[in-house]
Amino acid sequence: MRIVVLYGLAGGGHLSAAKALKTHLEAKGCEVFLEDATKPFGRVIDFFCCDLYQFSAKYIPRAFGLAYRLTDRRRGGSRFMRFFAGPLIRRLLPVIEKHDPDLVVCVYPFSCQLAAALRAKGRLRAKIAHQLTDYGTHAAWVSEEADYYFASCRPAAEDLERRGVPKEKICVTGIPVRPLFFETPDRAALRGELGLPRDKPVLLFMAGSFGVRSVLKIYRALDGLAEDFACVVITGKNEKLHRQFEKRIGSARHRTQLLLFTDRIPDYMHACDLLITKPGGLTTTEALASGIPLAVFDAIPGQEEDNTRFLLEGGMAVRLRSAKPDACRETVSALLRDPDRLSGMRRREQALALNRYGERFLSHIEDAGK
Repeated sequence: MRIVVLYGLAGGGHLSAAKALKTHLEAKGCEVFLEDATKPFGRVIDFFCCDLYQFSAKYIPRAFGLAYRLTDRRRGGSRFMRFFAGPLIRRLLPVIEKHDPDLVVCVYPFSCQLAAALRAKGRLRAKIAHQLTDYGTHAAWVSEEADYYFASCRPAAEDLERRGVPKEKICVTGIPVRPLFFETPDRAALRGELGLPRDKPVLLFMAGSFGVRSVLKIYRALDGLAEDFACVVITGKNEKLHRQFEKRIGSARHRTQLLLFTDRIPDYMHACDLLITKPGGLTTTEALASGIPLAVFDAIPGQEEDNTRFLLEGGMAVRLRSAKPDACRETVSALLRDPDRLSGMRRREQALALNRYGERFLSHIEDAGK
């Protein structure tokens, strides 16, 4: 089977999902091609789809949340996105057709409406699949033209049904992440390799794309705890945030390992006891696959609130607010003093069985074709 995966660069998670999907499906014998769905349209469209999205989510999250709600509707697809997709599809068609695909998988909401508009005009022969990359739904993920829906979780699948998607089109696969996150290495040996203490809990801090101002506040708050633990802070490619942490950890109470960028995120998730992060869809799924409990902070109104709700209702995370340092300390302290609760959170994550992604994906397509 030849598959084109359409992604977008808003936030970074959609590309990560596309790459992971490619890895899973190529392991099953498929030919998979990745394409940026907004690249053919030039810099102006790219600005609105990616740059403006990132700016509003980072600096004016309430406005982002308002726009998220206003462009949603309880049944059917996004009329707003379909309106803008119509004039653009002729530029996207050659990007897809050059691969002669059997299936087009959309891991970015706007790409769902682009592919649907092509099908509606009779220009696209391939089947269309929508792969959700968060734990809630939005009208942007829905179109009458889609043949398959791959939902992140059971509640999302049920919400797709309420939005009018036929049940037989929906399969709960989870969100695709790299197979490395599903490995089960020797934890003690891995800690030794990473230079982490073996005799105390280790907290892992990750800022994500939008949490750079809050993660330092939370680190400062938790460094005031009396409990004995160590920390790992990964700032990604944010050099400014890295410098701010460098100034702080010299006088920190708790031993802290600071990393600017690393390709060993799976190893750190396997080695640490608690991940403190923004609730982005991909980071959340990587944590669930790794079996590390989460403490999520400052969710952006919209999809991050959906992700937080899923984690809290499933008993796999606690919620922190950077504006309430005392509450942060109390919440994390209670977790560290209750290893049974942490173990229970890990068991509930492992029960999701996310490592069967590729098998579930192809089985749904095969079953639908019978």
